[in-house]
Amino acid sequence: MSIQDIITWFDSHHAAVLYYFGIALVLALLCTYIVNAKNISTIKYVMSFLVYAVTIPGVLALFLLLYNILFLGSSMLQLGLVTYFLPIVAMILILLILNRKIKMSKLPGFTRLSSLIIIIGISFVLLFILQRSYFGVIFLGGFTQLLLVFAVIMIVLRVAWNKFAN
Repeated sequence: MSIQDIITWFDSHHAAVLYYFGIALVLALLCTYIVNAKNISTIKYVMSFLVYAVTIPGVLALFLLLYNILFLGSSMLQLGLVTYFLPIVAMILILLILNRKIKMSKLPGFTRLSSLIIIIGISFVLLFILQRSYFGVIFLGGFTQLLLVFAVIMIVLRVAWNKFAN
């Protein structure tokens, strides 16, 4: 089974994807309705589960969308709404709903999740730059400036990794 087979499965089983994100939306609304100062310690774990349940597919869909548009040159009109766009919209909507009641930094594991997203994003940008550029054309500065840019990128990756690992 390849990744394309998985994407094709999601594209052909719209009902399962719609039910998944519909249930997540209902749970998010229910959590924001139920949560108060007395039960926040237990509800925050359910909210954390919801954040992971919508953020992981949402981020994967976002990077698949960017990959299809930037690397493969696909048209946005040819991509499936349920497979590529619904997870992104659902992620943003549910994170906004949950963020009204509790700050995301208060949820267990959210700092690691955000650090992982940063690492994936930086890696994606680096891959895009490497694939689309000719180093003699993109970097016209001296060797010391190249080393400085490399050092800044490595420091950003190191900080993101430290957030992820701790």
